[in-house]
Amino acid sequence: MNTKFYTFGVLLLIIHISSAQSIPVNDKRVPEVFKYSESLTSAPSIVEFLPLSPIRRFRRDTSSEEIDPATATLPTDVDVQLDSFDHQYYITETYMKDEVALKKYWVQIDQLLEKPNVVGNKSHPLLSNSYRRAVGTKISFKFPFYGHRMSNLTIATGGFIYIGDQTHNWLAATQYIAPLMANFHTNQNNSNIIYADDGEMFVVEWRNVQLKEDTMNKNSFSFQAILHKNGDIVFVYKDIPISISNISEANHPVKLGISDAYLFNHNELSRTGNQPKRVIYEYHRIEVSPIKVRSNTVVVLKAQPTCIQFETCESCSNATLKHFNCQWCHSKRKNGGPFCTDDAGLHRRRQHWAESNCHIKSKSLYCDGKDEDEVYDDNDLKKNIENQPHFRKPDPDIVVPLNGDFKENRVRKSDGGPSVASFLLLVLLLFCVVGWLVYAYYNPHTTSGQLLIKYRPSRWHVPSSHVRYSASVHM
Repeated sequence: MNTKFYTFGVLLLIIHISSAQSIPVNDKRVPEVFKYSESLTSAPSIVEFLPLSPIRRFRRDTSSEEIDPATATLPTDVDVQLDSFDHQYYITETYMKDEVALKKYWVQIDQLLEKPNVVGNKSHPLLSNSYRRAVGTKISFKFPFYGHRMSNLTIATGGFIYIGDQTHNWLAATQYIAPLMANFHTNQNNSNIIYADDGEMFVVEWRNVQLKEDTMNKNSFSFQAILHKNGDIVFVYKDIPISISNISEANHPVKLGISDAYLFNHNELSRTGNQPKRVIYEYHRIEVSPIKVRSNTVVVLKAQPTCIQFETCESCSNATLKHFNCQWCHSKRKNGGPFCTDDAGLHRRRQHWAESNCHIKSKSLYCDGKDEDEVYDDNDLKKNIENQPHFRKPDPDIVVPLNGDFKENRVRKSDGGPSVASFLLLVLLLFCVVGWLVYAYYNPHTTSGQLLIKYRPSRWHVPSSHVRYSASVHM
């Protein structure tokens, strides 16, 4: 197995709602340029970070544990190695040391930009001569990422594309497309990041970028990430001068693959008492094995159908997918409008799925066609979340269980608990009072019987509640 997928990994980034640190990405506003952090401790927008425990950590491919990654080489007689693996959301194919595949998939961006109706940039002024910088841009088509139709993305000098709904200091954490995420810079004269969009694909090339740790500037990397209109993603590696396993992660994460997460807004106030919280939960990740990535390597991630891509109740209900059971969620407009969901609710509309109680509604609901006109694009959902009234939400620590059984054992943190306890206490007290009255009535010679005779109802002249309360206190 050359790649691993990891479902239900929980990556929690608790972020204050702050316009200075959390920038909404939508059709009208795309962040132009900003810096991203190299460590969690340097991100002022992070209130608390819960790292993955050892049993939750994502491990790379261990199929070649007997091989030293630093010295591993391909035999000279091996020209092509094709690897294919089904990751539910994507099927990956890996072509190693394959010059034919390189010529097939490598895009000549300079020539592409000369064609009519092709937009892009040969040398973005904010990505040239820069380090740890990210620039937002738009795609001319709706790109389905895990089934979500996206039209905005952020290109980073660190060898990856961020494709989340909210930009923040920690772009490298999740919701990324990373052909080779590392501590790259473009400070050399021949280093550059270029991109082009012809309406059918969006391609980004990191050309001759170098590692910050490479003080002698000996090694230059060139690779591309190609996003196709049908959702396929292609990583093309032209020049990889050193083993990726030898790249340091001390100052920047080193990742190869894709990841997605959902944002959950918690309306309850934070511990500081003045702002609500946003929590990012990573629900799926595909990691490409670094041992497999060399020069002249191509990794193809073929998008598979997902429930969230269906836009009508009829198409959703009739969908027959290999890995997912689809059902129509009749979410109201205030919750983002209706949509098609898998029965686990693992997608970017997780909050709408939870607040609309789509997890408990019958799967046999009929399609009435009344709410299908309210379907929204994923880039428009953020506006609706911010304007929602307060709803009771599931405990965020158990929204995505790690046992992978898709079941939510909900622990409600609400006022219902104390109310039930008070009711039970009242019932118990009532039974005690009735028992005492019965005992006193049939035993008039006892102290309880004498008290009942003394304070029998015929002698009550004031409201009984005060008298009985006072009597019980003296007792």
